Parts: sequence; C-alpha cells; structure tokens
Amino acid sequence: MAGGTRAEGALLGIDLGGTQVKAARFSPSGEREAVARADSPAREDAGAILEALLAAARELFPDGGPAGIGIGVAGVLDIEEGRIIQSPNLPALSAYPLRNRLQSALGGVPIRMMNDANAAALGEFHAGAGLPFRSMVLLTLGTGVGGGIVFDGKIWEGAAGVAGEVGHMCIQAGGPLCSCGARGCLEACVSGWALVREAKIIASRNPASPIASMTDLTPKRLAELALAGDAEVRALWEKCGRMLGIGIANLMNLLNPEAIILAGGLAQAGPLLLDPARKAWEMQAFRRAYVSSQVLPASLGEWAGVRGAIQPFLS
Repeated sequence: MAGGTRAEGALLGIDLGGTQVKAARFSPSGEREAVARADSPAREDAGAILEALLAAARELFPDGGPAGIGIGVAGVLDIEEGRIIQSPNLPALSAYPLRNRLQSALGGVPIRMMNDANAAALGEFHAGAGLPFRSMVLLTLGTGVGGGIVFDGKIWEGAAGVAGEVGHMCIQAGGPLCSCGARGCLEACVSGWALVREAKIIASRNPASPIASMTDLTPKRLAELALAGDAEVRALWEKCGRMLGIGIANLMNLLNPEAIILAGGLAQAGPLLLDPARKAWEMQAFRRAYVSSQVLPASLGEWAGVRGAIQPFLS
C-alpha cells in the first residue's frame, strides 16, 4: 500500500487490545462505513502486531491508503514519539516505535496514537452518550478499569499524559492487591478479575456453593447466579457496587462533570451493580455534586475506542 493513492479523506480507526484488534473505515465526517476485526497477536513479537495492523488497513482500504490513522492502545504512551512506554496487555510493544514503523509501511500516512480509554472517552463524547455535555468522565468496567476525562471536547492528559487512570485511585486503604502493585485500587475492587477472585474465595470457604463446580467462572455467570437468588453471590455484587459508588462519588466531588458514562462488560450487569453503587455515591458525594452529574450507560459499545481514535483528525 506504500505509495498508493489515498482514499478521498477516509480515515482508519484502530483499537489495539490484548484480545482483539478492531478497526473501522470512517468517512471524512466521522461516519462508520466498514469494520474489521481479528484476534490480537498480543503475546507474539512486535512484528506480528504490526502485521495485524497492516492487515486491517489492507482489508478496509483495498484500493488506496487512508488519509489518516488513529490508534487507541492500552498502556502508557509517549504521544510525541509515537511509542508505547508500558503495556501489560502488549508487552512486545514496550519502547517499540510503532507509529514510525506503521508510517513507513503505509507511505507516510499521518498517524495519531492515544490511550485506549481516552479514545473510548472521545468516541462517546463526540458520537455517543456524551453528545449533550461539555464535560464528561468515562469509566470502562471490564477485565480491568480504565477511564478518560473530557472537558470542552478535549482529553485532559495531565502533566505527563497519564491523567484519567481512575482504575488506580485508592478506595479501600490496605485493600486487595492491584495489578499495578498498589493496594485498594478501584480496579482491585471493581473489575472482572476482582469479581472472579472474590468468587473463588467464596468457593474455597463453601464447597457446596455452585461456584465451586464452575469451570467457566466469569462475571456473566456470576450475574446469572445472583439473579437466580444465590445470596452469597448477590452479596458479592452488592459489595462491588458499593466500591464502584465510592469511586464515582470521588469523581463527582473532585471533578463535578456533567456526566459519568459507564462502559464495558461489567456495566451490563445493570441494577445488580448500579443500585448499590447509587446508594453509595448518594451517601458519599456532596448532594450538589451528585444531582448535577448524570450517570449514564455508554452507547457506542465496543466501537467507542475505534471512533474516538480518529477524533484528532476531525477536530
């Protein structure tokens, strides 16, 4: 594709994750025209990851290259250098000059990179649930917990580009050990892996629990058990919801955004998670803070990050 013609202003958005590579072709005005996805070669070398991105570009732009490429990727990034400093999900890309290698392979096409949660936040703000607002915080509740802060249409990146790591604010001093090495982080209390960890503790203490016989222990299965009336599992969700509510209250008191948007698979638990969360944030946050900050579900689903990744070319 190097040296080929550029599609008429069409853009390529990519969400490079540890499980999947999702990509989409967008019109110059940001309308999604076609999509592609593939399993992520996250545990392979950097060359395999680069090839996965090139394959997505070839699939979506068979007759010419995109006018620009936006990439959302999990981890801490050096935006100016176009490289990933650290990514637990994509270890082979640490210090790898991804942007430069991709540009060379595609004939110098402009490429913008950003953190995947920031990309999802921009997607929801400009094309999803955040459209009516000027300020918004996105919480991604999945295997881990991520976040992005948007004010007046722009991501707040902080002094070193790491602002918005809401999953690593402490909500329980001395609490469970987090993947980041600290204790009591929101992610260590409210995430897919945290729920599974607590469920395994229940199973070890109570061999008669239906959890003990599960071979595919997932948040979805745990939600089904809770809704079917399992008291121990329901209590687990209530605790998780309370911790989430404390985290949301912190955001309300600290930032007082117009909206807090909840995305990710865990958010699909609905009232099971959100009813106890609401009770907690109404108890923990200033009333003036919580009545002025709406908590809403995301609307773009798994394509929020792909859409947000191209936003720098539209602004």
